[in-house]
Amino acid sequence: MNSKRHLLIVDGSPYVTGILVQTLKKDFDVTVASNGQEAAQLLTQGNRFDCVLTDLELDVFSGFDLIKFIRSNRLLCQTPIVVLSAKSDSNTRIQCLELGVDSFMPKPFNPTEVKVRLLATIRRADMPVAEEAPERPGPVSARLLPEVESFWQNKSRILFMVLKGYSLGQSA
Repeated sequence: MNSKRHLLIVDGSPYVTGILVQTLKKDFDVTVASNGQEAAQLLTQGNRFDCVLTDLELDVFSGFDLIKFIRSNRLLCQTPIVVLSAKSDSNTRIQCLELGVDSFMPKPFNPTEVKVRLLATIRRADMPVAEEAPERPGPVSARLLPEVESFWQNKSRILFMVLKGYSLGQSA
């Protein structure tokens, strides 16, 4: 049984895809698309991918268009997306995150870091959604507050009565 995850790499550079395939082939079944249109076709032809690793600057169909396509498709929208791009300014990263990208890595990149990031992203995506936790009682101090207030009210009342009686006894 093959337990490797299926990864779609989308990048127009044969040099970059070569490095990535060489690094990732031990841990992933890798499919490569050279542009966004090719990637969209692979995604809609019934291929199941555990993650998409894409560049932003692609021919025919940009990485941004591909991300929007994946996130708007009800069958694909839960697929983790990691962006690997030379276009890594703050505005670009923010735009990617707002579109629903799970992780962003700048080029140039460390291939081992890409592998570890992909595995972590897939691991997080595989985690079951936690059910809503039952309502927990508040901290001990909050739960005991009524008893503490009652205790001090009783002590204050007794003290007041003692002091009142004491002053009455002195004045007589």
